[in-house]
This record gives sequence, structure tokens and C-alpha cells, in this order.
Amino acid sequence: MADRTAADMKPKCTPAELMLKVILTGTLSHYETRGMIDDKRLEHMLSAGKQILYKTHQESDVRHNLGLSPDIWQGFTDVLTKAIPVLESQSFAWKCPPTANYDHSSSNLIAYNYFSLVKDIERLNDLCTIARNLLATTKKAQNMAAEKGFDQRILALVDTCVRVTARGFDGETNARNEERWQKVVNLYKRLLITCLQFLHNFIMHNEQRKMVLWLDLFGYHSTGDSNIIQPREPLDPASGQPEGAAPIVKTGERIVNPPIRALYDQTAEDLLLETISNFPREPATIKEEAAMLLLANIKDHMEKLLGRDLTAIQEMGKDPEQVKEIRAALTAILGAKVDGFSDLQDRAKDLPPALPEDEPPRKKAILTIDRSTTAGFPRICWADLPDLNAYGALAAGDATIMEEDTSMPRSAQSAAETLQEAKDELMARLQESSQIGADGDQDYDTGDAGTVGDDDSRSLEAVADGSMEEEEEEDDEDDDDYRGRPGDQQRGLLTDIPLVLGPAEIEALPMIIQAGIVDSFGLKGGERTGSRNMQALRCHILLTQETGRNLLRELLIFIAAWDLPDDELYFKMMVQIMDAVLRNGLMSHAYSDFGQPKDIISPAQAVVVKILTHIFRAKYSPASVTGSTQANTTKNPAPLSRVDILTVRYIFTIFRGNIIPETCALIYLQGQIRAGRALPEDFPLNLWDMERVYEGVYQFLEFFAVLTENNDWKNLLVKWEIVYDLVTLIKELEASIPKGQLSQLSLGPRSPSKESQPSTVPGPVAVERPYDPSDPDPVDGGAPSRAESPPITEDPSEFEWRNLKKLVVLVLSSLVWKCPEVQDQIRRHGGVETILSCTNFDAHNPYIKEHAVMCLKFLLEGNRENQKLVEELEAREVVKDENGLLERSGFEAVIDKTGKLAIRPKDGNGERR
Repeated sequence: MADRTAADMKPKCTPAELMLKVILTGTLSHYETRGMIDDKRLEHMLSAGKQILYKTHQESDVRHNLGLSPDIWQGFTDVLTKAIPVLESQSFAWKCPPTANYDHSSSNLIAYNYFSLVKDIERLNDLCTIARNLLATTKKAQNMAAEKGFDQRILALVDTCVRVTARGFDGETNARNEERWQKVVNLYKRLLITCLQFLHNFIMHNEQRKMVLWLDLFGYHSTGDSNIIQPREPLDPASGQPEGAAPIVKTGERIVNPPIRALYDQTAEDLLLETISNFPREPATIKEEAAMLLLANIKDHMEKLLGRDLTAIQEMGKDPEQVKEIRAALTAILGAKVDGFSDLQDRAKDLPPALPEDEPPRKKAILTIDRSTTAGFPRICWADLPDLNAYGALAAGDATIMEEDTSMPRSAQSAAETLQEAKDELMARLQESSQIGADGDQDYDTGDAGTVGDDDSRSLEAVADGSMEEEEEEDDEDDDDYRGRPGDQQRGLLTDIPLVLGPAEIEALPMIIQAGIVDSFGLKGGERTGSRNMQALRCHILLTQETGRNLLRELLIFIAAWDLPDDELYFKMMVQIMDAVLRNGLMSHAYSDFGQPKDIISPAQAVVVKILTHIFRAKYSPASVTGSTQANTTKNPAPLSRVDILTVRYIFTIFRGNIIPETCALIYLQGQIRAGRALPEDFPLNLWDMERVYEGVYQFLEFFAVLTENNDWKNLLVKWEIVYDLVTLIKELEASIPKGQLSQLSLGPRSPSKESQPSTVPGPVAVERPYDPSDPDPVDGGAPSRAESPPITEDPSEFEWRNLKKLVVLVLSSLVWKCPEVQDQIRRHGGVETILSCTNFDAHNPYIKEHAVMCLKFLLEGNRENQKLVEELEAREVVKDENGLLERSGFEAVIDKTGKLAIRPKDGNGERR
């Protein structure tokens, strides 16, 4: 009896929970019926919400009680469900009836709704911050949030925030409107940051939530493909049955090559069902606008046929029984209005099946989650299940290194042939372009040169001469393939976030990726092993899915765009993420996927090599990282692993097969232009593109410089005869790029200067800033200033490749030190003479004379053949003074007894050095 009395006396909810329920109920009413609650009461609710926010931040028992309340999470979900459409109607012109107040401009609409948006966003940010804090309790709170579908509302809110913040001001010039728009955009950024922090807390230490979020973010979304997508049993047998809106990750199969008839089985109706559930929405691409007009036509016919408006039809779509009625209406409309699709179906029936009827279709293992409950229509998110066994032997730390792993498929001889082909092809292309220009039919198109920058860095020359519109039209197809419109979500929900946030704002985003793929991060129990290593599974999914690769590409470019130093937290997180990619044997895939057809080295690839340099320096040359102050605790270099050897071999193959031939061809063309055998306007790259090539080549050389600090790697590079590639590069530089004179030192560098040591941090990769430098600064006031564009007036054909020759000499010095084999390789490839020529002053390569002398010392030490070659190159006579300058001055040049050049009076009395 006493127990029952105590139970009856215990309050059903705590004061904090009761207060939060009242706040959520009032906020829901505010978004359901605008104007129902007056401004004074709204202010009281906002103030009360901040009190709850403070309590959840300071008191763990409040977080615990609120986080385990199903009513609280349902209230959060209901508020966001109603609030997001209200936000969008105040922020997107295409979701608001046109009026004269904003003139069809989303930016002007935001400025028009400035006061209400400021309060609405602040209110939602407080609630999302409270929800974020509640997840800091236990796994139960994470699962309860998922059961109520709150994570799906957060993803929808992220979508809205990104679409607002990723677009510039599109209204007419109006200082007040633009200022208001910018303030609202900054508030949206703050809300976006809170949502990212929620997602990070949502998945920490929770394998089920991590995998579900991975499939939500990076998986394919299918509707009605039940014949092709076939879910099976749960991935984790202990996960049990799905509760509420939280799905269970299941393994399954997909048919790889279904008969062609299966592809036409109601796909039009299923696609329209999904699209109408989100209608109206802004068309993502120019091509989609026509489809949206067709969809609007179909919507009108559906409203007439079903006797209901669009909102009622969308509600019907949430009932599986009423979906049949909608599907029947769509079928009738399609049959009457979309004859083209009907004809396509008829033609498909006449075609033979893609497979013989007696041959079973091929199947592939997949991971799936069912999102039909939260979507309101049949919806499955899936991704191919990676076969970790195929990578297990490669990624294992104790994997045996095979003989073929250390072999080099591309020999120095084949590389020389490739270089000559690159030169011939480039000159032939110039001849063709000059002929076309002479005929007056067509100007030289840099886009065909195969080496211009990608869509992120359009021609600066085109901007200057006003030809940008034509270039944009020509590149429209390529642009749609990757870029799309800013914030259109074609490339993935999170992909545009690095374009709108600064370094101090974006940290939660790489933390989400870090928690999902980095071993021993966010896990209790250390590294996982075996085929069910969930971290490895998610790493593979991230790189196999296009949206995952797009996000990782932008995260890498972010480092270069903001010129982040190695000690920046963001850089350290990206090192851990890419180290996980390396450990899983996927670094070569990442480098390849981040390339652009028009780039020799894309910005993302240059950052990959920079991060690889950082990883390998810490792993194989720890002395250069720890420094002399930690001499007593310096750890020994790690033994070479198979995955690292294969990665370095791939990087070196790229260096020999692509980087060196194409870079040397450009340098060769610079020499041809200086010699008058080609015109400066024939040069295929602009200055910005040259900066990017330069940065990429420099990163490669720094990577190899770090490898030479380890004897095992040094021996492998010598075996692969890297000397050929280095000597070839320095010979081209020596032959085509004139040395800088002393007078040029006062003019300042024309390309990013580098420090004299190869292990120092290089300058930023020359990439375009994510938004215009003239834009107002974002919320992150502490971010470094953006890198300025290179001056447009400089001639790219006169690019100096500053400090590159010196770095090559440094790498050669490290290789040739106490290595007779390298001494012979340098002589065999004609490098002795070139290094000798580097002992002359060169303003473009400060202190190269001293470095070259040191390299010569190592080159000649104990090698009679090299010594003899240098002796043969010593001065024997003085070239005749053709201009007569010395003679008119009363002097003559002679070789003295020591073999050095001397100047003395012509009468022979005395000697002047």
C-alpha cells in the first residue's frame, strides 16, 4: 500500500518536461495557424525555451528525463513537420504566391519576411539545440528520436538551410534588402550548424544509427522496384523488429540485369507518386523545368479526376489503401496524356527480353532500409554491400608483400616515349588550331587541349573579354553532370555545406564522417575486425556512392580553398578520415575518382597527396615530426605495409605516366613560345590553371621528398628509377625557363613562393573560392582571409615554376647520398650536366646554387665516372669576345693556371680577377 501511495505521489512528469511540452504545443499551434498566438506570448515561450535550453546544458538529470520521454520527441517531430513548410514559404519565391512585395525574387522575399523569419529561425534553433543536448544521455534517447522520425525532420531542415545559404542574393540592388537577407542567411547557417551537431550526437556509439544515416545520406532511393530490390534478413540479428519510424538495416539482393520489361513495370506511376508527394518544388536543372510543367498539368488533371486539391491528395498518399486510387488516376492520366510513354511500353513488349527466359538474372548483395513510413509512399534506401573479404588481404596490417607489389609496370623508357608523344600531340594541336584560326572558321578552343581547369575555375580570360556566356553554354552539359545549381541537392544532401560554412563553423560535418569510418573513433572497444567491420563497410559505401564521393571531394577542396595549416582541427580530422580510406585500401580509388578530365591534377587530388605526405611523414619519418626536443621518446619508423606500398606504387605510376609528361609538355611549349615557334595566345592554360598544375606537381615532389627520408622507401624509389622522372623535369625547366636575374628579386614573386626545405608546408592549392570574395563575411569571423585570384594581366606562357627546380635538386640530393646506383642513374640520364648548370644564380630558385653544389658533392663522391665527366666539362678556352667590349675596354679574358676564368689588361701587366 505504501509503495502504491509513493507511486501515486510521484509526478507523471518533471517540471522541466511539463514546461517543454507546453512550449512545444504552443510552438506547434503557432506554425499550424499563424497569428493564433500573439507576439507577447510568443516572446514568453521563446524566453521559457531558453531556460530549458540552459537546464539541458547544465543538468544531466534534466537531459536524462527529457531524452527518455516519447512525448517530447513526438512533439519535436510535430513542430518541425509544420515549421519547415512555413520557413520555405517565407524563403522561396516558388513556394509563395507572387505579389508586388518581392518581385519573384527569393532574396527579396526573405527581406520582406525578415522579422518573422528571425524569430522563427531563433525558435527552431533553440528547440534543435535542446534536442541535440538530449542525445548526450544514452543510446535509448538516440533510438527514441529515430522511432519518432525526428532525424528525418532534421535532414529535411538541413535541406532547407542549404538551399537558402548556398545561393547568392538574386534581388535588385537594394542595400536594406541585401542587409536583411544576409542576416537571415547567417541565422540559417547557425541553424544548419545545430542540425549537424544533432546528427553527430545522434550516431555516436550507436552502430545501428550510423548505418541508417549512411544509407539515408549516401544510398540510392527507389520506389516500386520490389521486383529488382529484394530485402532479406537484418544485418544485425540482435536488432529486433523496427519500432515506430526507425527502420532496421537489412541485407538483401538486387537484380543486376533484369529483363527490359521489368524496367517499365509501373515505373512512371511510382515516380510520379513520389514526386507529387513533394510537389511543388523548385526544378533542380534547366532540363527538369519541362518535366515540372508536365507534372503541373498532371496535378490539375488529378485534382479534377479525384475531386480533391493537392494537399488532400498528398494526405491520401500516406494511406496504403488510398494509394491504389491515386495510382489508378495516374494510370488513366498517363494513358490519355503521355502517349510517348505508352508507345515506349508498346515498343518494349515487341523487344526480346534482355535475358533468355531460362537464364536466371545475376544478383548483387545490398544493404537496405525501408523509409515508406516517414516518406508516405513506398520508398527504399539501399547501397551495394561491399565485399570486405576482397580487400581483407590488402588492408590487413600483416599482409605479405608480394614480389609483384614492388615491381613498376611503367619503365623509364616507356615514360620517355610518352613524354615525346605528349610534346608531339601538343604541337600538332597548336598547328591545327592555327590553321583553323587562319581560315577564320573557328577560334582556338582551350577546352580541347585536355589540360584546362574544371568547372570550378572557369577561364579568367573569358571573364575579361566578355566571352563567359558562350563558354557557359558550351560547358552546360559538363556543369550539370557535377555541379548542378547551388543548393539543388543533386550532388547529395551535405555536399554543398563546405561551400557555405567557414572553418570554425563546419567542424561537425567532418566529425560525422569521422565517427562513421575511422577505427577507434566513436567506438567502445577499439578497432573492429572481420567481415562485419561496420566502420570499414561505411568507408566503402562512402567511396562507392556518388553522393559520398562528392561530399569527400568538397571536404578536401575546403582545405585548399581556406589555406588551412596542418595544425588546424579541420585538417587533423581530414587526415584521420583519409587515413581510414588508406587503411581500407581505397586511396587509389579516391585519387582516381577525384580527378577531372580537363585537369592534369585536380585541386582535390593535390590535397589528397598533401594529406598522404602528412600521413607518411608521421608514420615513416617520425623524427622529422617529433623534433629534437623529444629525442628521448622518438619512435622508430613503422615497417612498410602492403597497402602503403600499393598506394605509393599507384601514386608513382600517375606521376610517371601523367604528371611528368603533361607538365614537361607545357614547359616545352613555353620554350617554343620564347623561341618564336609558337604564339603566346596558343598556350592552352590560363594563369589560374598554371597555378593549380604547379601546386599539384609541388605536392608530388614533397611526397617523394618525405619518402626519401626512409631507407626502405628510398630503396624502392631507386628501384623504380625515379631519377629519370626528376632529371627529365629539371632538364625541361633548365632548357625552357630562363633563369631569374638579380634585378627581378625586387619585383616580388609571380607565383606562390615555397620554403627551401621540402618538408615544409606548401602554399594553398589554387582553387576558386566557394563564393565571391566581395560577399559579406559569414558568421565565422575568425576565419582567415580568402586567397586572392592571380593577376589576370600576367602571361601564363611566362610562368616561372618558382622553387620547383630547387625542390627537384633537393630530392635528388637525398636520393644520391651514399648511393652509387643513383650516381650512375643520374649520369646515364644526363643529369650531371644539368645539375652543374644549376650552380648558376637563379632568382626564381633562391639558394639553388648551394643546393646544387651539395648535390654535386654527393654525386661525385667515390664515383670516378662522374668525376671524369665533370673534368671533361671544365673550361679549356675562352670563347671569342665577338662584341669587342673587353677589347675596347683594354682587357682580355684568359684561363689561368688553376683553370679559372680571369680578366687582365691587354698589355699583360698584372692580372685582374
